[in-house]
Amino acid sequence: MVAAIATADSYLPQKVNAALDSIFRALGMNPEHPFESIIKPGMTVFIKPNWVASRWRASCPHKDNLYCVITHPAVIEAVADRVAQALKGQGKIIIADNPSIDADFEELMEFTGIRRLQDKYDVPCEIFDLRPLVCEDLKDYGQRDKMAHRPGDPNGEVQVNLGRESLLHDVDSSLFRGVFNEREETVASHTGDTQLYTYSASLYNADVYISIPKLKTHQKVGATLNLKGLVGSITRKNQLVHWRVGSPETGGDEYPDRASWERAQHAKVTHRGAHPGNDTIWRMVGDLYQGMMKRERIYFTIIDGIMAGEGQGPFCPTSKHANVLLGARDLLVADIAAVRYMGLDPEKIKYLDFFIKKWNITLDDIKVIINDMPEEQFFSRHTRYADFVVPEAWNIIKVQ
Repeated sequence: MVAAIATADSYLPQKVNAALDSIFRALGMNPEHPFESIIKPGMTVFIKPNWVASRWRASCPHKDNLYCVITHPAVIEAVADRVAQALKGQGKIIIADNPSIDADFEELMEFTGIRRLQDKYDVPCEIFDLRPLVCEDLKDYGQRDKMAHRPGDPNGEVQVNLGRESLLHDVDSSLFRGVFNEREETVASHTGDTQLYTYSASLYNADVYISIPKLKTHQKVGATLNLKGLVGSITRKNQLVHWRVGSPETGGDEYPDRASWERAQHAKVTHRGAHPGNDTIWRMVGDLYQGMMKRERIYFTIIDGIMAGEGQGPFCPTSKHANVLLGARDLLVADIAAVRYMGLDPEKIKYLDFFIKKWNITLDDIKVIINDMPEEQFFSRHTRYADFVVPEAWNIIKVQ
């Protein structure tokens, strides 16, 4: 288990490429042809960035650089260049995501300029929006009948039933809430031995899956990286259980207590499920990872932390110049190392802690290499790297 971190103080191509070369060396990959051992001509390679938003939401208390919210195109392009090199003129690259339902995909494409990659390589490079439904006006959020239809994934979808493996299996589903106010689909998808998740077929059936998430905090789960980013792999958003309606007094975890629930009834902007006591959403994240790993294939990740996001993520973070890229061949190992680099305790992030315990992972067994040098005390609580700000209630997850 190896994770590699390299510094880059800007998104200039030479800086990004130098950092990637350092990461590939640390992972035992030839920087000149890094993917030659894992990507073969003729393969379909799916690259998933974090494209959660196309602009700042009006409810955000501040408007920062949008690249503390989404993956920077310089990192996507640098990775895609190396993928095209490995394909040698045969195969296909797909760059796609299932953003938040209110994101404007055309606005996102114009802002990032990423569509130019469709004409750059000697293999097809397809870039598209995986969403079948979008919300054109945020005031209609949650109202399914007011959503606009889109083509979605041109290759369809793949349904996975986790059954008894689901972390939601033994949880009372009667209060489950997904994206829409209509909860029937959410409840029906997660009752008893029926535990359904519907993945984008382009993503799920690809020969190689490369994840390029943003290094960022998250109000509902603490941190959003590779595993939480798998929300963007699901085409039927209402299958994603975010909380149980109500407060603990009525069996819910939408709000931490009755007083918070009462205040929310009169608030214009609410933060439902955005607290450490949310015992539902981390289970959904764990399920997405378990469902994804049922597909045997090559996995790889580069986490974009050159400009990271701290504070009120995922939609309203503050930019943090962490000046790093982090890479690994294992999504979980990458997330564990990234969270620790952020100054957070991976064993206090519920979805990470579940897999750490399930697979008997000892943190010190994860080898972390920074700028080509092994870090022997990386997981020691006395070692300090970046010190990310988290929402006040989430201070419990910080390394003390």
